[in-house]
Amino acid sequence: MHAIVGLQLLALVITLINSLWKHTFDRMDPFGLTLSYGFLAGLILFILLARRTEHVWTSSSARLLPTTDTKLYLANLGSTLLSFVYFFVLELIIGGICSIGALSDIHSSFQQIFPYIATSLTTILALTLYGWAFISLVHLLGITISTWLPEMRSRFIYFVLYVVVGILLLKILSMVSNLLGKFVAPLFTGQYNATINPGLLSFSGILFLITIVFSLINIYLLKNWVETKQNA
Repeated sequence: MHAIVGLQLLALVITLINSLWKHTFDRMDPFGLTLSYGFLAGLILFILLARRTEHVWTSSSARLLPTTDTKLYLANLGSTLLSFVYFFVLELIIGGICSIGALSDIHSSFQQIFPYIATSLTTILALTLYGWAFISLVHLLGITISTWLPEMRSRFIYFVLYVVVGILLLKILSMVSNLLGKFVAPLFTGQYNATINPGLLSFSGILFLITIVFSLINIYLLKNWVETKQNA
C-alpha cells in the first residue's frame, strides 16, 4: 500500500513539475491531480487486496491455523477492509495538504455538505466490500465446481468466472467514478441535492445485506468444499 501511495506521490510531483516547466500550472492542479491519481491508486489497491484475500482461501499456512473457517473469513475480509480504510485516511491527508492553495476556490459551505461526503465514502466502502465478497464467491464456486469436472471443462468454467469478475470490476469502477464526480462538484459549488443522501444510504444498506449473504455462502464453501493447495 505504501508503495502504491509512494508511486502516486511521485506521479503527482512529476506532473506538477512538468506543468510548472510549461507555465500551465494552476493552483487547483495539486488537488485535482490528487483525486485523479488517488482514484487510479485505489483501483490498483482494490485488485491487489482482492488477490491477497483470495490467496488465503487455499493457503495451507492460513487454513491450518487453530481457528474456525468463520473466524478466518471474517478476519481476512476485515483486515482487507481496514487496509482500504487506511488508504482512504492517507488520501484524505494528501488531499488536505494539496488543497491548501485552493481553499479560496472551495466553497465555504463545506460543513453543510459534509454529511453527503461521508455518505459517499460509506457507499464506496460498501461497494468494495461487496466486490471482494462477490469475487471470493466466484473463486470458491470455481474451486468447488472444478473438483467435479475434467481439467478442460474446469478451465472453461474458470474462464467464464473470470469474465464475470471482469464485468463486475468494470461496473464497480463506473459506479465509483460516478460517485467521485458527484462527490467533488459540491466542494466547489456548495450545491447538492439533499435527497441524494437517503438514496445512497439505502443503496449502501442493500449492498451490506448482499455482502452478508455472499459471506454466509463463502463460509459454507470454505467449511465443506474448499481444500488447501496440495504440493506434489
